[in-house]
Amino acid sequence: MTSADDEEQTEFLNVDLEVFSRDSLAPFVKGLGRSVHVLHEGRWGRRYGACLELWHSGSGERADVIIRRMVRLLDKMPRPAKRLWNTAAVKQFNIGIQAAFKPRTFELPLSQHTLQAVARLGASFLITVYAAEVPHARSGKSSRERAGRPTRA
Repeated sequence: MTSADDEEQTEFLNVDLEVFSRDSLAPFVKGLGRSVHVLHEGRWGRRYGACLELWHSGSGERADVIIRRMVRLLDKMPRPAKRLWNTAAVKQFNIGIQAAFKPRTFELPLSQHTLQAVARLGASFLITVYAAEVPHARSGKSSRERAGRPTRA
């Protein structure tokens, strides 16, 4: 019999594109079209923020592939969206990783081509690692499962 933490392994989740600016980013988001799922667009403290994902990304795709798809989309932006991108204070690709107790190491490779493409856009990388979750002693379920958040089978 395996315990719940034996089944859960550290995994790559997805890549979010995060942009912060003094100007509204609504035209930037609109310029990206229907390929993006908007997690947030609007005021973020004293500035404006846009947090986006590609629709259907993260499901078994590598971070490298998702980032290159995002770069291609950014390369096709209309001029008004490109101006907002160029003047944004922060432009980052946030790579999300869910930690678990196994395996002991986790590697997430990014190709030289991807690194160069992101640098060409004037963007950077941010890596967010979500802490491993200890299974609940009575039910055998992790806190993520009890909270109703999706888990991968």
